[in-house]
Amino acid sequence: MLSVIDSGLCQAAEVQARDLAMLRAVAAGARGPLLRFYRCRPTALLGRHQWADKELRLDYCRDQGIAVVRRPSGGGALYADEGQLAWSLILPRTADDGRPNLEALLEQACRAVAQGLARLGVETRFKAPNDLEVAGRKLAGCHVAVDPGAVLLHGTILLSVDVERMLHALRVPTEKLSPKGLDGARQRLVTLAELLGAPPAVAAVREALVAGMSGVFGLARKAARADFPARSVPVAEPTAAADAAALPEGEEVAESFWASGGGLLRARLSFDAGRTRIARVALAGDVTVHPADLFDRLARRLEGLPVEALRPRLASFFAVEEVELLGFGPQDLAHVLQRALDRLDEQRAFGIAPGQANSLMVHGPEPLSAEEIARRASVMLVPYCAKMPACKWRRRNRCTECGLCEVGEAYRLARERGLRVISINNYEHLCRALDELKRDGVEAYLGMCCSQFYVKRNRAFREAGIPAVLMDVSGANCYELHQEEQAYAGTFEAKSELDIPLLERIVAAGRDETR
Repeated sequence: MLSVIDSGLCQAAEVQARDLAMLRAVAAGARGPLLRFYRCRPTALLGRHQWADKELRLDYCRDQGIAVVRRPSGGGALYADEGQLAWSLILPRTADDGRPNLEALLEQACRAVAQGLARLGVETRFKAPNDLEVAGRKLAGCHVAVDPGAVLLHGTILLSVDVERMLHALRVPTEKLSPKGLDGARQRLVTLAELLGAPPAVAAVREALVAGMSGVFGLARKAARADFPARSVPVAEPTAAADAAALPEGEEVAESFWASGGGLLRARLSFDAGRTRIARVALAGDVTVHPADLFDRLARRLEGLPVEALRPRLASFFAVEEVELLGFGPQDLAHVLQRALDRLDEQRAFGIAPGQANSLMVHGPEPLSAEEIARRASVMLVPYCAKMPACKWRRRNRCTECGLCEVGEAYRLARERGLRVISINNYEHLCRALDELKRDGVEAYLGMCCSQFYVKRNRAFREAGIPAVLMDVSGANCYELHQEEQAYAGTFEAKSELDIPLLERIVAAGRDETR
């Protein structure tokens, strides 16, 4: 029978500790199925496998008193506050249930929420893998964590939403804080208050969800309500080793990322003194996997290996391990790890420091190396935001090489190498330029853009199908300054900075080839 608990307004760290305690109690057979409702004080909730420094604006969270808490489930970072009704459903599992199907569990949880909302007159549409939408706007989301003897399904429903605070706290590249950006984000989300014409009674929403959960999961409800005893809740534990401190950032760490179909994957590797063996491995991502400690187990299997043994060990690991990767596959993990290994070759090929190699975004089919792409390149793409804001050529496809900014140096290097330069003015211009390069049969190109832009607009680069070496920019960044809307339209007024010494090394790699 299903026990229903309402914990009211909670601190998020307490919520996660109670979820873990209840998950273990149900797995051990000490408790039956549990459904708990609660609301959180302002909190940035990290997915189990994410690095905090990559996903959140930690300074803003600290200054605003927004708690930072890691949840036991995978997926991306979320912002939660009193305007969201959260729920946790914990169900027992037996050996007869077989391997958990994460996709099916999330779909079932969303269906239960949808049936509950239908009782309130709100019809929703399931958007795989874990969202409920109304006319294309997100209303609710679900996540999953699996223990050998139990499963935790949990999620949130938007009663109301503080879009501005949400987008300040999260570092993910979404439309942000310009007036138009805020309006765009509000149009991506919808609340029950908006759909019903007035703020709903929390008790009514809760009762509707109880009915939906009970029906979909075939559970009879107990009459009694009692919160989980506080004395039984342990001190919250780290739910994964995938913290920002899992490996020290710095010159000796090789770092990479890869936008997979299931979410963004990240890898950090360190090596022995001779750089012939992998010393330590850290994997992260806004992804959902089973078993939950998969990244930690895989990292342990790779540590100590000769660098050339990484791919064979990956293949043998996935050949014997029973895993589920939601929306991506072992080849994606192989790719992000290989990209981190490639940093060593890039350091040698271009004569650059490890930190400079980490700033490269190499786009192209394996085994084509960054050095080979640089040799084949015939075009250079330069971002307009690296030109001086007052420059009359800032939004024009030209530069007089006046020496007042790094773009002139980029044009000079391109001219000496015989590269055609295109100054990219906005996202649509990028798409047109890539289409043109594809039609012209361009084999490869060089370019510069911020990594956040590359992640968000990765599809455009991939669909062009042209190998590229892109260099991350520094200085003013539209994502850090919350001005993506302006950058998208080509009206970003601050100035980004180019790493000219790095660009010189990359351009020089192809000089002999082009003579």
